[in-house]
Amino acid sequence: MTIEEASEHFGISLDKLRLYEDQGLFDCHKGANGYVEYTDDLIDYIGIIDVLTDAGAEIETLRSFMRGLMQSSITKEEKLRYLRAQRQKLLESIHLKQRSLDQLDYIIFDINKTSDSAQ
Repeated sequence: MTIEEASEHFGISLDKLRLYEDQGLFDCHKGANGYVEYTDDLIDYIGIIDVLTDAGAEIETLRSFMRGLMQSSITKEEKLRYLRAQRQKLLESIHLKQRSLDQLDYIIFDINKTSDSAQ
């Protein structure tokens, strides 16, 4: 299927698909027309790329991981190690954002408390 068909069928924006293609995040199997043929298998890999980029994976390590994944040249342990490392990075980011949220909540609370006592 074409990139446009893949975008519509799987709900991934054209911009994302083009970006992933341009960054070499998946092996491109080009048809006779010179365009990438988006197969169901390729879309499965793109789904993994989508999750990992949303989780904050760095492009260089993601490219290497995906190459190994698509070529079946990495072990189960290597896959799990990479995915767990990405999970840990995401969790740390969430904790930092939660701390910022808590601090904002305290500032709001403090302003409300000060405003109430001034009246």
